[in-house]
Amino acid sequence: MTGKQGKQKIKKCPLCGGEMHDGITTAPFFAEEKIIVIKDVPAEICSECGESYMKSSVIDGIEKLLDRLEDLQSEMSVVHYQAA
Repeated sequence: MTGKQGKQKIKKCPLCGGEMHDGITTAPFFAEEKIIVIKDVPAEICSECGESYMKSSVIDGIEKLLDRLEDLQSEMSVVHYQAA
């Protein structure tokens, strides 16, 4: 009996074609007159060009975080991402 082991498909960067891997990134956002930097964001990162891509569930969490920060009277905020 012969069995084939399935190979895990390697994700390629849509920008340069490099290999993607799981990692952590820092994401800056500009909202009106505010600058918001979110650290420790889970992302897939290209090993060639360094471009990072976030999954939709992470983007949903970031949107909730940005909504909470909207009322602050701060021109700049630096926060850490925490999964909702």
